[in-house]
Amino acid sequence: MRAAAALLIALLLAFVVSPPRIGSMVWLGALHDAGHVLTFAAIAVLLCAIARPRGAGFVVILGLLLLFGAGTELAQGASGGDPSIGDVGRDLLGGVAGMLGWVGMRPRRPWLLAAAALAIVAGLAPLALTGWAYAQRARQPQVVWDAGRATWNVFIETPRTGRLVHLPDPSRARFMAESDSYAGVVVREPPPDWRGYATLVVRAANPGSAPIALNLRIDDQPRDTEYEDRFNRERIVPPRTQLQWRVPVAEIEHGPVGRLLDLSHVTRVVIFLSPGSRGEAFDLESLRLEPGP
Repeated sequence: MRAAAALLIALLLAFVVSPPRIGSMVWLGALHDAGHVLTFAAIAVLLCAIARPRGAGFVVILGLLLLFGAGTELAQGASGGDPSIGDVGRDLLGGVAGMLGWVGMRPRRPWLLAAAALAIVAGLAPLALTGWAYAQRARQPQVVWDAGRATWNVFIETPRTGRLVHLPDPSRARFMAESDSYAGVVVREPPPDWRGYATLVVRAANPGSAPIALNLRIDDQPRDTEYEDRFNRERIVPPRTQLQWRVPVAEIEHGPVGRLLDLSHVTRVVIFLSPGSRGEAFDLESLRLEPGP
C-alpha cells in the first residue's frame, strides 16, 4: 500500500508539472488553479497514509508539500511553462486541507473535517466566481466589459505593464502605466459575435494633467497578429476629460488590411497607451456594443 501511495504521488506531481494542453480560456485557467488545490489535498492524504505522522511529523509533511510545490513550479519554468507563486500557495492550501481531513477522520473529529472542507471551498471559490462571471456575460452579450461588475475582472489579463486599481467610485477602474511599451488593459474572451451591432462605445477618462494617446485594438484571431491584420485606432484625450469614444462596428470590420475582420469571432480587445507613457494613467468605465437603428 505504501509503494502504491508513493507511486500515485509521483504520478500526481508529474501531472502538475506537465498538465494537458487544453487551451488558454479563462475558465480553463480557473480550473487549473482549482486542480492545484485538489491535487495537493490528495498528495497530503497519501503522505499521511505512508508516514502515519504524529506531532512534529505534520510539520515535516508540510515542509515536503512546500518542497513539492516549489519544485513543480521550477520544473514548469525549466520546461518552458509559466511558474507561479500563487500556485505554490494553492498547493499549500490543498495540502493543509488534506492533513486536516486525515486527522479529522482518525478518529472522527467533525470540527477538523469542517475546517478541511472550508479550506477546499476557499480554494475552489475562484472557479465558482469565474463560472458566475460567464453566466452574467451570457445574459448581457452587449457588454464587453464593465468596471462596475466586480466578477468580470476575471476577463482582464493580469497587466505586466502597469497596475489596474479600483477607485472609490466602483463604476470605474484606473490603469497606471509602469512601462513605456504599449501599457494597458487586455479584455480576454469578449462576447465573440458582434454582428448585428452598430457601435462600440468606450467610456474612459484621462485623470492626469497632460494629454494622453489612448489606443483601441481588436483581434479576431487567438494569436498575436501583425498591426495590419487587426483593428487599431488612436485617440488623443485632453487632461481631466471624460471620453465617450464611439467606434462604428463597420469601421472595425474594415480594420485589417486586405481582408475583413471576422465579427463572428472577436477574441480580444485591448485599451492601451502609446509608447513612452510610463507614469501616465487612464480610467476605464465600460466597453459596450449598441445595436443599429
